[in-house]
Amino acid sequence: MAQSLQFFRRIMLLLNITVCVFLAWVFGMTPVLAARQSDGVTFTQNLSALPAKPWTLTVAILSMAALIVVGVLRRRSYHFVGWTEPLFALCVIFALHLDYNGLLLYVVVDLIDGLHGRTRRRFLGVMTALFLLTGLGALQGALHTVPFSEYLLYFDMHTRQLLQSTVDLLGALHLILFVVYMVVLIGQRTEENSAIRRLNGELEQANDQLSVMNEQLKAYAAESERMAETRERNRLAREIHDTLGHALTGITAGADACLQMLEISPEMAKKQMERIAATAREGMNEVRRSVRALRPDALERMQLTDAIAKLCTEMQATSQAEIMLDLQAEDLRLSPDEEDAVYRIVQESITNAIRHGHATAVRVRIAAEERRLDITVTDNGCGCTKIEPGFGLRHMRERLKLLNGTLKVKSENGFELHAEIPLRWGDVYD
Repeated sequence: MAQSLQFFRRIMLLLNITVCVFLAWVFGMTPVLAARQSDGVTFTQNLSALPAKPWTLTVAILSMAALIVVGVLRRRSYHFVGWTEPLFALCVIFALHLDYNGLLLYVVVDLIDGLHGRTRRRFLGVMTALFLLTGLGALQGALHTVPFSEYLLYFDMHTRQLLQSTVDLLGALHLILFVVYMVVLIGQRTEENSAIRRLNGELEQANDQLSVMNEQLKAYAAESERMAETRERNRLAREIHDTLGHALTGITAGADACLQMLEISPEMAKKQMERIAATAREGMNEVRRSVRALRPDALERMQLTDAIAKLCTEMQATSQAEIMLDLQAEDLRLSPDEEDAVYRIVQESITNAIRHGHATAVRVRIAAEERRLDITVTDNGCGCTKIEPGFGLRHMRERLKLLNGTLKVKSENGFELHAEIPLRWGDVYD
């Protein structure tokens, strides 16, 4: 639509140039023709006032050229020169004996699109007043200017009608273009206002949706924080349960054995007490470490397989139960959370076998097969007729669930625990 408006402005400028050149030609050539045909005196006597001096036509031509140049400069971002367009238009109108004021309509068309609000209303008011004032015939008499109609009296009837019809046709065409331009401009502004109102409505809806989403996000953040706190509490509970449960089970089993040895062999009892003290100190260190990092101290100092072997050796020494370790994957490449899970599962399984099952023999098997890690712990304890998952079994399942692993247990002539953890990368070994 902007291209259509620009096209209308160019056509209106061309029509104004044509009309002004035509009037200037009539005003300049009529006295010359009369003088050549030796009736210049008669022509002058028939005029109501003295004809304009020749330099006034030069002023009209120069003012029209200046008007065109100012329009070009204004469209090239020299906006401050735009206000001179009405002045140059008035110069042209007065130089042409006030016979054509359509140039003011072109000035309105050329400037109206860049004005807004109160400035536009004032501009339209001033231009309307100038258009009405320059269209009054009384102003021609007051300024003693010769109208175009008196110049036409010199020509014959046919030529006179042709010249007058040409001026009237160009003026009417210019007025029609002005009306069409204003209608198109008003339609464009109406569409723009409608689009702005529609965008404002969409923006309000988006703001409302954003407000709702913000509230939902706040609720989700609060819920996520609560869930994170719950997960952290459960993880901390698992770590404390595994650490203290393992240490206290070893201490309890060792103390029971020590009581039986006191009367039989005080020396062996003393050695057993030393083991119990060492287990208690390690348990205390484990608790401190759990509070700091919640990672088994043995895994901080050695490889997973070595840590599990040390765990089984210490548990066997303090509990007098025979613990057999079958490692079929010695060079596993596991992430820290996987190592923690494997270590805690073995630790909890041995602790439960000795504490609850009163087992005297425990077998631990760890093997890597087909991109999964299998952990099997069996004992010869008393077992149970109905397995009711306690704190330890529940948290084993939670650990394995985080790793997409599984846990199966059964109790037949003892207790058997089987855990599977999928390995996260293709190569099991280095």
